Amino acid sequence: MTLPTRAEIDLYGSLDEAVACEHFLGKTLDEAVAMFEENSLAYQEDLMWMGPRAFAFYVPAVTRYLATEAARGDSDLVSCMLGNIRFRRDEVEFALARDEVRRLIEVIVSNWLKFEVDESIYGDLLTAYRDLARELA
Repeated sequence: MTLPTRAEIDLYGSLDEAVACEHFLGKTLDEAVAMFEENSLAYQEDLMWMGPRAFAFYVPAVTRYLATEAARGDSDLVSCMLGNIRFRRDEVEFALARDEVRRLIEVIVSNWLKFEVDESIYGDLLTAYRDLARELA
């Protein structure tokens, strides 16, 4: 898969898409992983607003990041990605990312304790991810 174009990141000319372009346009997966390592909370929001092809291209960077020790304690990203996935799952083109999203969920669930998710803040995200995994199966 080639790097997403500006038009694939910014479908509608919105401010959110323009910011996603500013952050991600021309970035490789390795560069995107480094971005998430630097500030996952800042960049996760771009995944919600970029076009579906761009989302499918860049969501593996989140999976790769979450599989590393750098993601230890990153409960914020774990929480946000649940919302991002729920937001995007009904899109027709979500099929482009479905397999990678399943891998992402598998990484989250299998490394759950590493993320140090406080249920008193986020609720029962583990159950929510397990339910989402069944839904996407």
